Amino acid sequence: MSRHLHCLFTLAIALAAAPAHADALLASSQTLIKAGEPLRLTVVPTGNERLGDELPARVLIGPRSVDVTLRADGEAASGRRDYLVTIPPELEGLGMIELTRQASSRLLVQFVPGSRAAPQIDTLARMQGKDRDSEGVVDLSRRETALSSHEPMYFVVGSRGNTTARFQLSFKYRLLDPDGWASDLPWGSALTGLHFGYTQNSIWDLTANSKPFRDTTYKPSFFYQWGPYREIGSPHAFSLQAGYEHQSNGKEGAASRSIDTLFAKPAWRWEVDGNTHFAAALKLFGYLDKEDNPDIADYRGYSLLNLRYGNDDGWLLSTDLKPRHRGYAQFDLSYRLKRVLFSDAGGFLHFQYFNGYGESLLDYNLRRRPQFRVGVSIVR
Repeated sequence: MSRHLHCLFTLAIALAAAPAHADALLASSQTLIKAGEPLRLTVVPTGNERLGDELPARVLIGPRSVDVTLRADGEAASGRRDYLVTIPPELEGLGMIELTRQASSRLLVQFVPGSRAAPQIDTLARMQGKDRDSEGVVDLSRRETALSSHEPMYFVVGSRGNTTARFQLSFKYRLLDPDGWASDLPWGSALTGLHFGYTQNSIWDLTANSKPFRDTTYKPSFFYQWGPYREIGSPHAFSLQAGYEHQSNGKEGAASRSIDTLFAKPAWRWEVDGNTHFAAALKLFGYLDKEDNPDIADYRGYSLLNLRYGNDDGWLLSTDLKPRHRGYAQFDLSYRLKRVLFSDAGGFLHFQYFNGYGESLLDYNLRRRPQFRVGVSIVR
């Protein structure tokens, strides 16, 4: 289909989606958008209104609304005008774009994951003939929602004599909004990196009577996050988290496990190409309190290495390594089950293999037989 016919087709859809008294219709030849890259669209006024050089608009995905600005790409012609708009790189899913200062139709578009598109965030400036921004570095975390993913979230099941499930829930919460009142205070913008994190990992014995939870690790944390930072046009992104973390299993007596640590976690991500990335993160920590388990450092050591390689839309391999005599290795292989038309639902097919000491906090000093499990995940 030619671009002209495609625009006519999308204009017909816009007419069908327009409110009863729309002042403008939105149309585009693009329907699949890499978030972080520019979207070219056409605005057609229904009356004699003059279209300005900039039009305020918003992107709607579910309950979320993100403000954007349409910037003219040429003069108006034949009662229409072309615009460019850069989509925030963290958006994903089926969404709509509409004008905010005048009634308009809603343009239906599909956003693919923006993390791998982020190196192209300067494309809009280049298309408009402008030089690269002199600052050159973008803080991608400013576009994160206040409540966001932290560590992987999954539910997997396997057997090595008796059947067990292992599942993990995790999130982080930014305490101060970068665009909120705190940014007006002295040093307020620096405080917006403060986060509260929480992760819970449980092993559930599905074979024993009453199906008890064999052990659960509760892991709250307070930390500061820098980045991820990416230089415009670069395939590399860097970030750092540093703060305090508590881990305990909530048990009493001989089964009680508890540690308090200070940690620093630098991370690097490399966009190998438009679909594939490689990432590495090294978590370094020191113990503030390990009274319940004084020898835990002999098994858990002082570092944890995570390596990731794969495709955000396909297979992804993640590896956690404690490379020491009493360490462990965990491999997580997952495949995206979301499809273009159903990207707000579904998740990932997830395979997990663990070999070494301390699959749970209770068993930090025990090495059991290797364990393979399979299940699903919603964050990987």
